[in-house]
Amino acid sequence: MINRWLTIMLLTVTSSAVAKERIEFMVSSGEQMTFVNEFIKPEYERRYPDVTLILTNDSNLETRMAAGDYPNVYAGVFGYMVPRYAKLGRLMYLNEFDGFNQLEERIEPQFMAKHFNRNYYIPWHATTQMMIYNKDLFREAGLDPESPPKTWDAFLSAAEKINNLPARDNGANVHGAALWNDALSWGGWYWNMLSPLYYNFNEGKYQLLNRYGTHPVFDKDEASMVKFLETMKKIQQFAPLTMEQNFFSRTIGMWPQYGIAWKANLQDAAGYPMQIGKDVGIAPIPTLVEGGTHYSNLDGRALMVFKNTRKVEERSWQLIELLMEEDNHLQANMELQNLPTLGSLQSHPYFQQEDIKPFVEQLNNVVMNESSAAVSEVSSILLKYYSQSVVMEKMTPEAAVEAAAEDVKKILKR
Repeated sequence: MINRWLTIMLLTVTSSAVAKERIEFMVSSGEQMTFVNEFIKPEYERRYPDVTLILTNDSNLETRMAAGDYPNVYAGVFGYMVPRYAKLGRLMYLNEFDGFNQLEERIEPQFMAKHFNRNYYIPWHATTQMMIYNKDLFREAGLDPESPPKTWDAFLSAAEKINNLPARDNGANVHGAALWNDALSWGGWYWNMLSPLYYNFNEGKYQLLNRYGTHPVFDKDEASMVKFLETMKKIQQFAPLTMEQNFFSRTIGMWPQYGIAWKANLQDAAGYPMQIGKDVGIAPIPTLVEGGTHYSNLDGRALMVFKNTRKVEERSWQLIELLMEEDNHLQANMELQNLPTLGSLQSHPYFQQEDIKPFVEQLNNVVMNESSAAVSEVSSILLKYYSQSVVMEKMTPEAAVEAAAEDVKKILKR
């Protein structure tokens, strides 16, 4: 009789364990996964003991989706991912969840965007780009280290002066600037690195496609894509061909593609760590004219909920609410080197530090990553012609823009 009751109790416990829901949170591998494992998973499972939080990385997302297999919550990137998955009918309308309106009110409005008149994501954290410059090389070239170039003409002038400095003791040449040409084959990701430079040729008014994603606009005269390519071609004359010799080698004058997440690289600089303010300056990306507004891009991580049973969807939303609690949001930004999307944290002392505050201020003049589902393929086409015009000098900027626009029109007709 005792054995019988023991068997029943064991079966009950086993059934209870098996009945636990699995909520899969997909993030990029590395620091994001470590953060969620250490700070979020224990608290989430404590609050919801009926759930086990499973963490996966997004290296095989496309393969899984092709097989009809989806995570429950995904921290994708701002831009094309959200409308693409929404158009496929895979994402939940977040407006439908209790607490959405209250959470939306706590988020700064520039981080929120609707797609197809619905809210499909919550902005977990943000990032943007600025320019960093080597103050020591500025001094050596006779430039004022406290007065970085504000226009592209001034940038080119400074780059030339730095480029003319003698080689270092180890034989390394000094370059006026650096561009990440190694990443030109990476498609949409690298366009997000170049786009802030492009926006400063058209006052942030033009991206690659129109707002509906149906036609290219970068070939319009007022978009100034030709001027952008012409200027990048001139900058390339003062830059190494690849990033093998990068800014942190102390041989590069300016790098106009610096995101806050690159801050950790300062510790690995040649010889000894670089310090913002002491030997490295942070400045806005140059503009065409003195006094113009300095634009940059708005990038970041977008939390999406994939459709499932109602219970799984509710638990998925509760995970997002936990991630967006103020203490957790602050901890995430500190650990992952990103910027806050909650209004209450914009003036937090952590974000007022010398190496972070300029990025927070730049968020007032940003252009969100383009959201058309076709932009990844479109940007790959543009980068192909960018490479031929700027790096390889096989065609003029005018010809590159014309050819890229024709190729883009063809793929948009499909």
